[in-house]
Amino acid sequence: MKVLKKIFVYAIGLVLISCEKKVPFHVPYEGNKIVVNSLIQPDSLLYVRVTSSTPSNVYNEDGFPEIKNPAIVLTADGEQLPDLKPMLINGKTWWVSNTPAVLGRQYQAKVSATGFTQVEAKDTLPAAPAAEQLGALRNSKRIQFVLKDRPGATDYYRIRVAATTPDSVTSWLLFRLDPAFNNNLIDFFTRESFTSLVMNDERFDGKSITFVLETSLPIPAKTKLTVEISSLTFSTYQYFSTLLAQSESLSAITGAPARVFSNVTNGYGILGGINAKKLTLTVQ
Repeated sequence: MKVLKKIFVYAIGLVLISCEKKVPFHVPYEGNKIVVNSLIQPDSLLYVRVTSSTPSNVYNEDGFPEIKNPAIVLTADGEQLPDLKPMLINGKTWWVSNTPAVLGRQYQAKVSATGFTQVEAKDTLPAAPAAEQLGALRNSKRIQFVLKDRPGATDYYRIRVAATTPDSVTSWLLFRLDPAFNNNLIDFFTRESFTSLVMNDERFDGKSITFVLETSLPIPAKTKLTVEISSLTFSTYQYFSTLLAQSESLSAITGAPARVFSNVTNGYGILGGINAKKLTLTVQ
């Protein structure tokens, strides 16, 4: 499909589906490997999760098993950073830096553990997106903002919308591009709504574009809206987009499951750069 060639949309919850249907399939297994997952955001501490891969026929409700006490060497532009410290978050162990990531530096992680081949991954941090002029009306389904794209460079973006009710309950909203207002983005239209939108700037390179989003439900008054526009590196873009392809292949009865992009040498996972800008308003 032409749409899927130029834009990838995915629901974050697809990787944590509560209602599952097990479909038997065989994927060649290359042995236990280290899985590294880390999305690096400028001015934020670095969080690295280290687990072990498992064969496709082994089902584990808790996900991939954690590797205990992995050796993690993290560098920024070749300079080794202090050792990461373990932190338990929602019952899972993350390895956390003591200093925030800095824009303009390249980060590399080398991870080793007994019985595993050492893995490594690296990525840079993208510049923050130039987004502004957020607007929305109560009891409307439309949200709009302006995105100014850099000319002459291939940029990648993710868009998400969070809503916080007056009693402080926050959730990600389902939305799509409104076909009535985004004529210059016609290749990006979808019939379904998703909690996240991932795209490149092929259709609007160097332009200032007004995005109009259509939510699946009207937005009540006094709702606090946060539109998160993130710049992505190519690796992060590839990772997010292939998550959708895998979820679609796993939902099919026939066909081989798609492989999620990884930039981890000798292992699996992603160490990718992301730079989020949040526009916030309270709907009156």
